[in-house]
Amino acid sequence: MRFENKKTIYINGRFLTQPITGTQRYALELLSHIDILLEEEKYAHLDLVCLVPREPFTRPKWKNIKIIPVGINRKNLWEQIDLAFFARGHLLFSPVNTGPIFHRRQIVTIHDASVFAVPGAYSLGFRLKYQLIINLVGKSALLALTVSQFSKREIAKYLKVPYDRFYVISHGGDHLDDVVSDRQVLGRNKIEKNGYFLTVASNSPHKNFSSVIRAAQKDRIKGVRFIAVGGTFSRIFQAAKSVNMPENVQLLGYVNDCELKALYENAVGLIFPSLYEGFGLPVLEAMQAGCPVLCANSAALMEVGGDAVLYFDPLNPDDLASLIDRFLADQSLRKNMVARGLEQSAKFRWEVTARNTLDKIIGLLQ
Repeated sequence: MRFENKKTIYINGRFLTQPITGTQRYALELLSHIDILLEEEKYAHLDLVCLVPREPFTRPKWKNIKIIPVGINRKNLWEQIDLAFFARGHLLFSPVNTGPIFHRRQIVTIHDASVFAVPGAYSLGFRLKYQLIINLVGKSALLALTVSQFSKREIAKYLKVPYDRFYVISHGGDHLDDVVSDRQVLGRNKIEKNGYFLTVASNSPHKNFSSVIRAAQKDRIKGVRFIAVGGTFSRIFQAAKSVNMPENVQLLGYVNDCELKALYENAVGLIFPSLYEGFGLPVLEAMQAGCPVLCANSAALMEVGGDAVLYFDPLNPDDLASLIDRFLADQSLRKNMVARGLEQSAKFRWEVTARNTLDKIIGLLQ
């Protein structure tokens, strides 16, 4: 069916110029699945246009969402001035926390309240800027989305808005299904299958990587190897306090999706010690890859892991060390956790995330 009068929706494409972390991953996967849904008759009346700054950006393989570079500014100035100008009069979807503060016809996804809840994890300039923008956009947007019940409560608390101001649509977890594992990452780093625990983190204090280091120093698990991956993003995050790195902890830094999938698939388990997460995508990725998860009993992580993971007190390295010891000693437990993890991760699908999001957008157009 052909629609002569399509409804145009603009997308804030600034995220395409940024490094891929959890929020950018959300935007990429969400919009890639929305791009597929646009071929259905139900959504054929929608015309989605992604506006991006005139600077290098990731170009997704979208068939139905147009990408148009606009403006002369970059970064925050582009978002607040150029994007607002070119999107004027239209509905705008901003999927990564921020958007133009004076554009009222806006849908925004605010992923967490970390700039308010853990301010010490960010540089002063970054923190003040994002606190201001999130506060204003979160209160003025026509529709405010978030990714977990935990984030809904936290954002409502810090923005001092009603709890029902935000609508929850969770992440998917199946984006690694189409990724081909690169097992060469194991050989390059002399890593043996099932010979290590994986940690995905940065040096931001709320990621709590130091708890893994302290647990690794405990006598009962000194023979256990720990591999940590993830960027430091030192321009944004304040470095965690320096600690002596034990010999059984190895830092790989940034890895691509192919390498990350191989590390998930060949690890004995994932340890995710974060103190504050709006969602906790690595927990879902690991379960989807058949990797058992040992996870902090904090923030949104219990929503994601359900009863498929083992939880520990992230502020107690002895608790983590004891859990590792028990986990390694019980092969049947590990096998059962793999099965439960696959079952739990199946509840989170990007196609569902995309469809729920599109349906909420359509509701604003009617």
